[in-house]
Amino acid sequence: MFRRTLTIGGWMAAAATLFALATPAVAQDFPARPVKFVVSWSPGGGADSLARHLAKGLTERWNQPVIVENKPGADATIGIQSMLQQPADGHTIGLIITSHAVHSSLRKAMPYDLLKDFVGVTNVVEAPNLLVVNPKLNVKSVEELIALGKTRPLNFAAPGLGGPGHLGGVMFNTATGLNALHVPYPGGAPALTSVLRGDADFMFTTLLSGLPLAKSGQVRAIAITSKTRSALYPELPTMAEAGLKNFELVTWYAIVAKGGTPKAVVDKLAADINAVAKDPKLAAQFEKDGVHVIASGADRFGPYLSAEVRKWADVVKAGNIQPQ
Repeated sequence: MFRRTLTIGGWMAAAATLFALATPAVAQDFPARPVKFVVSWSPGGGADSLARHLAKGLTERWNQPVIVENKPGADATIGIQSMLQQPADGHTIGLIITSHAVHSSLRKAMPYDLLKDFVGVTNVVEAPNLLVVNPKLNVKSVEELIALGKTRPLNFAAPGLGGPGHLGGVMFNTATGLNALHVPYPGGAPALTSVLRGDADFMFTTLLSGLPLAKSGQVRAIAITSKTRSALYPELPTMAEAGLKNFELVTWYAIVAKGGTPKAVVDKLAADINAVAKDPKLAAQFEKDGVHVIASGADRFGPYLSAEVRKWADVVKAGNIQPQ
């Protein structure tokens, strides 16, 4: 019996050793064929542009085609769901953003479990938001907006339900004790127009969209929602500097692979994607557009993604937003 146990133990040890040796080899050979890059939005938008920049750099780096496949629909879930039909070998990757971490709290039924069915590869970039108000309001700071909200009802514009603009308003209400009314719009542009016209008092909008209007005086920016100030608008204080210390609202863009993808492949994906994102020319273009390169890697992004899912679940609950 003892000799048999040793024999079985020896085989198990040998198998483990072979697996450990084989896994790096798999990563070294990756990619062995063209890579599909699933983007859950139509061509031409910000997410699609980011994916195509990354695909171009990865194609050159790997000497293998990286093909962007646009699969929009169902609040950007159709594309991610389609990845589940592919092998877990890293040859299909997908782009997700902040709203994907919110879906499980806002939808009664999801076609996948983001944390169980996928593995986080890397958080590539993030973009802060601006808090903007109608310039005709006698408001030039977050403190003054809060003070105004205590004297009369406020409303805020946001594109749709459950997006960063909507949840930013919910976070603002929770942090300040106000009860500003959410007014949904079919897109970011009409929501901004409503603030410009005075139909809405304030909104949280992307830096890229809001900055030109703020610089021209069509809306008034009173804070930025990142942890640090933006080089594009250095005079603008953060929400923390304005007194809301734990308030952070950024839209991040990250890469996931199918769950079960070998860690060595995930790590190689992360390293190569980050190398492309950090290319000085591309990084400079990102910064010019108000997008900051994060390039976190798998070991950091996995825990961050889990924390984001929990964070937005708390925001949804605090705002008494009912799943649909």
